[in-house]
Amino acid sequence: MQAPVSAQTTLRRFWPASFIGRVGVIALAWGLVMTVLTLTAHWQSTPPGNRPIQQLDADYVSSDTCLSCHPGNHASWYASYHRTMTQVAKRGNLAAEMDGLAVSYADMDYLVERRGEDYFVRSKPTGAPAAHYDNERQIVLLTGSHNLQIFWLETGEQRTLEQFPYAYIIAEKKWALVQDTFLLPPDLGNIYTKGDWNDGCINCHTTQGRARPTGNGRFDSQVTEFGIACEACHGEGREHIDANRNPIRRFFYHLSGVSDPTIANPGRMDGPTASLACGQCHSIWAYDKAENIPLWDREGPQFRPGMQELDSRWVVQPAVQNHSEEKAELLRDNPEFYERSFWSDGMVRVIGREYNGTVASPCFKGGDFSCMTCHELHPDRMDAATLQEWKKGQLAPAMDGDQACLQCHTDMKNRIAEHTHHPVGSSGSSCYNCHMPRTTYGLLRASRAHEISSPTVVESVSHGRPNACNLCHLDQTLEWTAGKLHEWYDELPPALSQDERQLSAGVLWLLKGDAALRAIVAWHMGWTPAQQASGRDWLYPYLIFELNDPYSAVRFISWKSLQSLPGFENHPYDHGMSDAQQKAALTQAYQQWWHEHRNPGAAYPWRTALDADGLFRQETFERLLNQRDNRRIYLAE
Repeated sequence: MQAPVSAQTTLRRFWPASFIGRVGVIALAWGLVMTVLTLTAHWQSTPPGNRPIQQLDADYVSSDTCLSCHPGNHASWYASYHRTMTQVAKRGNLAAEMDGLAVSYADMDYLVERRGEDYFVRSKPTGAPAAHYDNERQIVLLTGSHNLQIFWLETGEQRTLEQFPYAYIIAEKKWALVQDTFLLPPDLGNIYTKGDWNDGCINCHTTQGRARPTGNGRFDSQVTEFGIACEACHGEGREHIDANRNPIRRFFYHLSGVSDPTIANPGRMDGPTASLACGQCHSIWAYDKAENIPLWDREGPQFRPGMQELDSRWVVQPAVQNHSEEKAELLRDNPEFYERSFWSDGMVRVIGREYNGTVASPCFKGGDFSCMTCHELHPDRMDAATLQEWKKGQLAPAMDGDQACLQCHTDMKNRIAEHTHHPVGSSGSSCYNCHMPRTTYGLLRASRAHEISSPTVVESVSHGRPNACNLCHLDQTLEWTAGKLHEWYDELPPALSQDERQLSAGVLWLLKGDAALRAIVAWHMGWTPAQQASGRDWLYPYLIFELNDPYSAVRFISWKSLQSLPGFENHPYDHGMSDAQQKAALTQAYQQWWHEHRNPGAAYPWRTALDADGLFRQETFERLLNQRDNRRIYLAE
């Protein structure tokens, strides 16, 4: 009978006695383990087929590669809103918990459910039983993380995306239809259709996006990185990485302060070249030739920071005598292109296009002035409080004030009051408020245009743009402003109508202006400096009236400004409600003001078109309202 084989005997069969043999077994085992791990990693890293993917292109190396040598710069970029401009839809990236969200739009009900880190949307016809929820689609990408977050759904058509109809307004913790978060005609419906992200948003909300259309409205889109990453501003990093594997070279450039030619650094470029690195996205541009679009769609932009011209594109500047053929073709295809983005004199009127304003400024003509004059992409201090404040506008230290201008205009430092005719430190003496007022619209607020200019009444009379003086002194007339500018700066007053001589600019703009002008004026009615300069009592009836404006964005801004007035701090309102509900909300708010918060002793100047009690002077009010500019306005950032 054969003796049983012991465990020790079995081990000796597989564990060689010699040292070399044992090393061989260990090497074999290690190889097997690594093979399994590699295959597992490969299986796990197989890119999803239902959304655009990150795929390194050309000589890009990704922001992760920058971390080891530039940890500080990487940390500030990581804290920025540029990084989170586009994100994969995972639970930790969402501005709001969506699990259980139930909303309706266009006779369809939507229900959001979470499974693990992912979110899925099911839909059914409105009124159908809950059991009819079907057509499940995953939320795969997010746009925005600061003011507004928009959600993108898989479509089942390769990597083509479609908009989820609701967006999240972050500051308000409020869900709203996407079209109600932009300044758009009330009957427009969905602003984005299937595929719009792939051949539109991808261009400026990712790094080196490639739409890659495959026909029939489908896309196989790829990006180098989601969001705006290191190489969007510094160019491809492959050459830089390879060259600086040499430690002697690396430390030479680090210690000498000499600019490394293997990587673009906008901070060391001349003004125009540095600004164009920002302008590749922060501008209104158009393709120069239709035949260049297929290359763009397939390979993405060929522009790299450090170049002095855009590729396949040109920056649209209506007031500049250039690109005559391209402009003619642009207006043939889209006759309303200019008025959808610019005031009639060519100044930009929608945010996100700061490059257009910067290059039109007198300061830009000298060649030194650039975006980097006021902004910095990497602050020196890296504590959490500094980063939190910096990320709001990425301004350099002291640039959120007069020092931004006084760093160049040094002769003004000791004569600010003499120049501005306002006390030093007041809102009326602010360089920004006078020379870069908030005359652009976007993200449900007024914003600075970034075109440095001087206030005139002509800009208001001839071009409809609110001047800086009356954006503070909303209660004063254009004639009053013209008189001050003539007295102080010898500016010749333009011819004015009777209304412009007798009625406040704020009233005229709010009642007669187009939707964009109404939005800007309503925002300024909630601006503390304007309330201090022009008083608050007369603002109540106008902001309450605008709760029924045809444009949802104007209603939202009017509500927010109304909340800045005493008695209405927590006033509830939904700017997406029906017209009948708006009218009811208006009536309720007006009665609340009249019975609870109206100041019986307040003086209502005649120029505000209110009577002594604060009631609208009906004949004047209706006449101005009948003259309202009702053209359709499209300001979609």
